[in-house]
Amino acid sequence: MTPALEANADGLIGPTHSYAGLSPGNLASSLNKGEASNPRAAVLQGLDKMKTLADLGLPQYVLPPHERPNIPFLRSLGFTGSDARVLEQAWKDAPTFAAAACSASPMWAANAATVTPSADSADGRVHFTPANLVTNLHR
Repeated sequence: MTPALEANADGLIGPTHSYAGLSPGNLASSLNKGEASNPRAAVLQGLDKMKTLADLGLPQYVLPPHERPNIPFLRSLGFTGSDARVLEQAWKDAPTFAAAACSASPMWAANAATVTPSADSADGRVHFTPANLVTNLHR
């Protein structure tokens, strides 16, 4: 039997990180809506945390940020022109969609999936449970 291995997975904060309040019902999202964000400081803090855990011997996996802003998403909604024009028009005409297209929420590894190790499952197998990303446009 192979010994169990615990590892940590963290997502990197992308350059469009903001507090747009895109998760109704999420207390932290609601309370921080509109607050100033500092993506550079946030990514450095995240990297420092990851290095600390790796230095302690915990295997560390890094999930890269998604491509943001998600211009193809905005184009699928009918916005046209250069990428800059698409984003400009989206912010003007549909700010909720523009905020969703810029969301850095994938930085939260929990937004991807939950892993149940074999030692904790009834059938003794590893289970990956994908997050329900359909209910939140920005994810």
